[in-house]
Order: sequence, then C-alpha cells, then structure tokens
Amino acid sequence: MSWRESCAMDERVSFIADQRTGLWTMTELCERYEISRKTGYKWLDRYRLEGAAGLVERSHAARVHGRATPQNIVDAIVGLRRERPNWGPRKIVSKLEARQGDIEWPSASTAGEILKRAGLVCGRRVRRRAPPRLGQLTVPQHANHVWGVDHKGWIRLGDGSRAEPFTVTDGFSRYLIGVAATGSTQYAECKPPLERAFREYGLPEVIRSDNGSPFASTGTAGLTALSVWWIKLGIRHERIDPGHPQQNGRHERFHLTLLEAMRPPPPTRAAQARRFAAFVRDYNEERPHEALGQRTPASLYQPSPRAMPRRLPEPDYPAEAAVRQVRSNGEIKWRGDFIHICSSLAGEAVAVVAALSPVKLLPSRKPQTDNGKCASSTCRSASSTRTHVSCVAAPAQRRTGPNHEQLLPIHPVCFVTHPSAGQSEASPSIHRRSHPARHVA
Repeated sequence: MSWRESCAMDERVSFIADQRTGLWTMTELCERYEISRKTGYKWLDRYRLEGAAGLVERSHAARVHGRATPQNIVDAIVGLRRERPNWGPRKIVSKLEARQGDIEWPSASTAGEILKRAGLVCGRRVRRRAPPRLGQLTVPQHANHVWGVDHKGWIRLGDGSRAEPFTVTDGFSRYLIGVAATGSTQYAECKPPLERAFREYGLPEVIRSDNGSPFASTGTAGLTALSVWWIKLGIRHERIDPGHPQQNGRHERFHLTLLEAMRPPPPTRAAQARRFAAFVRDYNEERPHEALGQRTPASLYQPSPRAMPRRLPEPDYPAEAAVRQVRSNGEIKWRGDFIHICSSLAGEAVAVVAALSPVKLLPSRKPQTDNGKCASSTCRSASSTRTHVSCVAAPAQRRTGPNHEQLLPIHPVCFVTHPSAGQSEASPSIHRRSHPARHVA
C-alpha cells in the first residue's frame, strides 16, 4: 500500500468542501483538521472573497520595512548609474555626497545591492585557478638550475596571421635558450622547441612558469600534458603565484628587450623566425647584460651535463605498491570505485601505497607549507565508498641497494584517499615516482 501524500493547500480545499456540506459544525470541523476556529474562519473569509485563489499561501514578509532605503535615494542612485554606466557604487555614493551633503546616503555595499535589484550590475564570471604550489621558489645557483618559460604577448603579422612567441631562458646566466615564433599557446606548438632545446643544451633541474596554458591547469595538482612530460624527464616544475609575474621577473624583463626583434611586425612567420635567430646570437654573445656586470650571457652559460634520453624512462615503483592505469577520463579504479586523479595522466601508470599517518582535508585554498599539506580546491569525494582525494606533500624515500638513488615524487604533491570513519586500515596514497636515474635530490 502506497503512502498518502497531502499538503497544506489540499487540506484547505478539503476543509472548505467539508464545511459546504453542512454536516459539521465549525467547532467539530476545526477540531477534525486540528486548527483553531480563528484560523478556520480566516480561510472561509478568503474563499468567499477570492475563491480558490484565496487559499494560496501568502508572503509573511512585512509590507513596509522600517530600515529600507527611501525611494528618493534609490532613484538617485539608479539615475546616476544610468548616466554613468561605468561607475561603481563607491564612485556613485561619493558623487552624490558631493552634490547633496545634507542627505545621509547609504554605504557603498547598500548602493551595490540597490543596483543589483535594478538589474544594473552583472555578476563576475568565476575564474578557476590552478592549485597553489607547495614550498618556496628555487633561487638559481648555477647554469641550468632554473629555466624560465613563458609566452610573449601576441602580435599580428603582415599577412594577418598571429604570432605568440614562446621563450626559454636560463635564470642564472640570463642565457636565451630559445625563442620560437609559435602561433598559439597549445601543447603541440610548445613541445618541439623544448625538445630541440633539451637535445642541444641538456635538461635543467627546474622549470618555472606561470599558471597559464599549456604549463598549468585547474585540475588536480595543476598538471598538464607538458608538465607531465617534464616530470617524466626528471625536471621539477615550479609555478609562480597567480597574479605575481614578478616571481618570474628575470623572464618578464627579457620580454621587454625582445620587442626589439618584433617591431615593426614582419610580413610572415618565417621572417619573424629569422629575426629571432639573429636576435638570439646578438643577445647571448654581443649584448652586455647589466645584471651580469656588463658581461654577456654566453660567458657564464654552459650546457647541462644531464642529456635528454632517447626514450622516456619507465617509472620504477616499490614492489609493495599497487599499480593502476589511468583511464582516458583521468580516473583509476580502486576498491570497486572510480577515483578521479588527473586527465593529464591518462594512459600513465600510477602506484597506490599505504600511508601510515592519516591526512586531513584542509578547507583553505592557500598552501600550508609548514606541515607539507595542500588545500587544493580540486579535492573531491567518491560518494559510494566515502573516500576523499586530497593533495599532500610526498617526501622523498630511499630504496635499498647500490643502484638505487634517492627518489623524488613525480610532482610536489601526491593523491591520497582516506577511508571512511571507523575503518582501522591505513589510508592509501596514490602518487607517481620518477625513474631513479633521472632525478636525484
């Protein structure tokens, strides 16, 4: 037998119908419906005046709010906004106070709410940002310690095509590793110039970039196809804080000098590439650099001893780790449930090992470097098993044996799943480790 459902509107209609039959006194009818006689007469009066529409629930809000902004002030704020559509509430209130100082004008926040109710303010689009980095930025101590990469602002060439130069510099010697006249910021256009640089100059220890494409994403750990490739080569990727280009100031200042090779715009991309080739030779070998004591970058730079391998090394995981293949949608299957790791790791093998200490989820978006934990906004839960995926620092571990060096994680974070409350088993951590011969701490 199914449950009988009822609502207040159905009860009122039934109350009116029973009253119209004349079989009940008002006292008996109100007792049957468990309401007072005053309430019963109220609904009868509404029904006589308005019919069935009178039985609909009315708003209980006050008709006149004692602290509401007077209508003349509202009209003045809305009117000035229509005259000055680019002015915000602070400027509007300040201007009205200057015009009529004897009136008590509302605060800027109240003026903003008035403009919202009038439909004169559009909400800002929510921007997703890459997860915060862990730790401090590396200070370059020698050549090939830290490379900086970025895209220079695009220009329109003579043939109408677009050029968005991709630049790579050495942070210690200011040596210009390479500049390519790419047409976009896509991964397919950035990887070939980097491959040529790696084969000619060797591999750096750290690559520093901003949080834009193709260097970072808003997914877990901010990984992209390009950063995953760097990690597999044993290169650590550092991202500056969003909105702080000064953290990569050497590289940003170089972009100002690069304008010498971009003005006036050349007719074609091939012509721009020839300009860049001449600029690289002049910048590295002829042009004195003030930060280097008027020496040239070429006088301080030397290629890296770490050569680029012909084949990417396969990850070497501990024997006790459970290896899972990341699916095309970025998920792995763990204990009968699908946990999203990162779409950039699609096709890669990741290891699942037991974490001895429990890890708490942090609500803050800021990195907590004191305890090695990251409060990433990308952490989510798998409802079917009540496990959570969070980001924490992965410490380096040393394997036994003469041929095993200290291993570093594939990224400064690993992915940890937590069992639901009440389980006594250790929580497993999901992380990737680089090949032991490629990256030594």
